[in-house]
Amino acid sequence: MQQLPNAGAGVDFRRKHDRHRAVATGAALVVILAADISVAGDGADCPPNPEPGKCYEKVYSPAQYEERAEQVLDQPARIETRTIAESGSASPAKVERYTAPATYRIIMTRHKLRDASFIWQTVACGPGRTPPRTGD
Repeated sequence: MQQLPNAGAGVDFRRKHDRHRAVATGAALVVILAADISVAGDGADCPPNPEPGKCYEKVYSPAQYEERAEQVLDQPARIETRTIAESGSASPAKVERYTAPATYRIIMTRHKLRDASFIWQTVACGPGRTPPRTGD
């Protein structure tokens, strides 16, 4: 058998068993690295400037609205006249003048104070939670 330059490594890729072992080791390494990335994240799922040793959680904060009631003029005050004719009388009709008060209505409006967002909150580090990496 011819001696290969990497013979000291103990792996001969011409042998089927060594090829399978190399593929399995490479696959295991890929799985370990992928798991490490999924736990640590790519930085997009970390708070800006996290403090070392603290754990964070992204929390949904719904939009906030304020209901306002506004009184608006529906019809202004006005002077109205009414003619009252007395039946069977020769006297002229009587004209009455009176002031009709203004009328108002209430309009409810909803104003947005703040948009919905996600905010970072500090939480207790417990099982399954690890502090984010700070790039050190």
